[in-house]
Amino acid sequence: MKNIKKIYMYKLALGVIILLAGIVSATCYKHEALASSFLISMGLILFILTAFRFFRQGDFPDRDERTKKLAAYGITYSWLLTLVLISVFYLADYFKMVEFTAGSVLGILLIFMIISANVFRWYFMRKGDIE
Repeated sequence: MKNIKKIYMYKLALGVIILLAGIVSATCYKHEALASSFLISMGLILFILTAFRFFRQGDFPDRDERTKKLAAYGITYSWLLTLVLISVFYLADYFKMVEFTAGSVLGILLIFMIISANVFRWYFMRKGDIE
């Protein structure tokens, strides 16, 4: 535990606190299941992502110029691919192939942007550089 940076300790502690708040909320307020499940999910996500990031990182710096550049390119490519997906959704709706609700479109776009940004970032990290 000595080698853990302070930011990781704070994030891990915050994840545990949010998780415990969700558990307490679930036991005390049985009618508010949505808020309890949200808190439990957020606490688990924060804790697990912080733990994975810490153990994967090792002694490398969190951010440097190279990782910032690769992340920016990954997000840019994700954004452009999302514009293509929006065009496909528009054409599918225009030709009455599928009927979308606003919630379904926003959900699909949100998940697609997150996944594609991480895929592009991973690809550029494996490749080593952009050009």
